[in-house]
Amino acid sequence: MGLPSSCHDQAKVGKGTRGYNVVTMTRHDVSQAHLYILDNTTEVLPYTHKKHVRETHPKMNMMRVLQEHNKTFINWFRQTIFADNSVSRRLTLLAIGPNLNVPTWKGYDINNYSFYTKSQDDKSSVQNSGVSVDADSDHFCGTSDNNPIRASMCYYGIIQEIWEVDYTAFRVPIFKCQWVNGTTGVHQDPLGFTLVDLSKVAYMEEPFIMAEQAKQVFYVDDPCN
Repeated sequence: MGLPSSCHDQAKVGKGTRGYNVVTMTRHDVSQAHLYILDNTTEVLPYTHKKHVRETHPKMNMMRVLQEHNKTFINWFRQTIFADNSVSRRLTLLAIGPNLNVPTWKGYDINNYSFYTKSQDDKSSVQNSGVSVDADSDHFCGTSDNNPIRASMCYYGIIQEIWEVDYTAFRVPIFKCQWVNGTTGVHQDPLGFTLVDLSKVAYMEEPFIMAEQAKQVFYVDDPCN
């Protein structure tokens, strides 16, 4: 696998290229996408909900704090923004939340790459559904671990769906992916090549990434198998 250059010169804002459709998604899936967008939007970062959870529940360990954050952040953020008349229009729309009717694409140009969904890839002579993302995450030794290690890790996967989450005045492009287990499915061979076992699926409760975070990768079958 490698990180190929592209002949496209597409701006970071992105552009759908093929297979446009509007799909009514489940509230659960849209809430998952919305939570990821809030957690990865610069303008939202000053709203430190995890600190609020720790102060409200001082006996909670860090894993429970993160679980509580994921469960309650959307409502807490909405109430906080609605109580402040000085916030920007963008923050207000983020607090209101996205539409359940989601514009979707089979192809999307962003970051100077052309990305396809896996279903579109299967019809194509080139491979454009491979994706990777560098992400910082907390690593716990166990449920009682109160001092997780913050580390950067590269995640590998396949794009299943391409969404433009609709906040009325603006849309946020995201990829819904099937991720490979970073512990059991990703290895370095003696020559330094990264080996990715696409059958080792994981992180199914965290399928989304912002399209602007994505890097394109090519997966090549192991010639020894």
